[in-house]
Amino acid sequence: MAIGAAWFSRVRGWLFALMIFFTVLGSHGALNLVSRELYRGPDRGFEITLTDLICWALIVAIVFRFPGKVQWLPRNTWLLLLFFLNACLLTAVSAEPLYTAFSLWKCLRIFCLYWCTVNCLRAGVPRQAVWFGFAGAALVVTMLAAVQKYWFHIYRVNGPFDHSNTVPLYSNLLLPVLLIWALSDKEMPLRQAVVSIILCLGLMFAVVSTFSRAGMALAAAAFGGALLWDNLRYPGRRVRTASMALCLLLAAAVVRAAPSIIARFETAPKASAAARDEFNIAARKMLADNPLGVGLNNFSYVVTNQAAYREHFEAMRSEEQAGVCHHIYWLTAAETGYLGLALYLAIVIRFAWGAVAGAWRQRTVQGAVLFGVFLGLCTLQASGFLEWAFRVTPVMQLFAICAAISAAWIGKKKRHPRTSWSPVSMTLEAPAPLEALR
Repeated sequence: MAIGAAWFSRVRGWLFALMIFFTVLGSHGALNLVSRELYRGPDRGFEITLTDLICWALIVAIVFRFPGKVQWLPRNTWLLLLFFLNACLLTAVSAEPLYTAFSLWKCLRIFCLYWCTVNCLRAGVPRQAVWFGFAGAALVVTMLAAVQKYWFHIYRVNGPFDHSNTVPLYSNLLLPVLLIWALSDKEMPLRQAVVSIILCLGLMFAVVSTFSRAGMALAAAAFGGALLWDNLRYPGRRVRTASMALCLLLAAAVVRAAPSIIARFETAPKASAAARDEFNIAARKMLADNPLGVGLNNFSYVVTNQAAYREHFEAMRSEEQAGVCHHIYWLTAAETGYLGLALYLAIVIRFAWGAVAGAWRQRTVQGAVLFGVFLGLCTLQASGFLEWAFRVTPVMQLFAICAAISAAWIGKKKRHPRTSWSPVSMTLEAPAPLEALR
């Protein structure tokens, strides 16, 4: 893959699209070395995914092929490095250092993915590759949701993931990007714009089929925010026509699905909310006793093995192996301390601010897509008040890719030259001559 990506821009573009696409496979496209599958924490081994393999190949190709274009320290690297160093230092006080090592390995992989995405886009991988990767992932989520709902009659579909609550977090990163892209990119052929919009509707269907209350609300907010932004920022016949058609379709879908949605709100088990509260209380106690944190990926281990943090449990009292705090901010604080939480907040705010700032400054396709990235990042972090699934590998990988798009395109002020949207011509430059490679 590295040799092909170094020699041929078309191979580089398709590998980049596949790198994004393979994030949707979850555990189906991954293996764990030194696996601890019975552990309930986010990371249960030294994981390697198909996305990682392609990422490493592209890094080799980019460094070899474009040494002059490489940005060795992309935007916000210093914040990511500080968070990583803080997590490394906490290994000395971790209750189980091996579990911390699992997450440190994931941190390195996620940074490689971030670094690779930034430098691939800087090196000239066309924006169409990003769309193909996002569209492919959306197609998988949509098709699996339909099969699980109508063929297997699963009440709360889980798509390609281990739990249904992961579907909204992952889908809400894709949905606003695909919708804004379809409406704002005048160079996109009509057939692909229609496909992009249909995939957005498919993602909405997948989210509703999970019956995640927060997921449905945030998906609707992302959908509405994308339509509003396009109508205000890029008004035109395509935008107005598509917006009216989508509003009518969604109104009909809401009427059709309203009884099931209302029933879900009325019959949602109270034990689920009680379990969340119990884990949040445990996280607060843990932070009070350990202001520096108990170590990355150690929350479940500490709650399981230290009875002081389980005394108040009622809904989860019978669990032999404690789960994870369903609040990404309390979980991060308990595991990495006040400093780790501050760094985490700084990281997500910096990336979100970069995306919205780039969207505001640019009236280009890249600028429009950046606002979709901003909406996706906002829905992900809003979900963090009820879910820890940000730490699930597919969601974290897609977050890294979206953050890298924000970092790579924030400075783009000039319009790119027109490039073909045909899959067979996804290229910008000719292969390197042998002398240049030498």
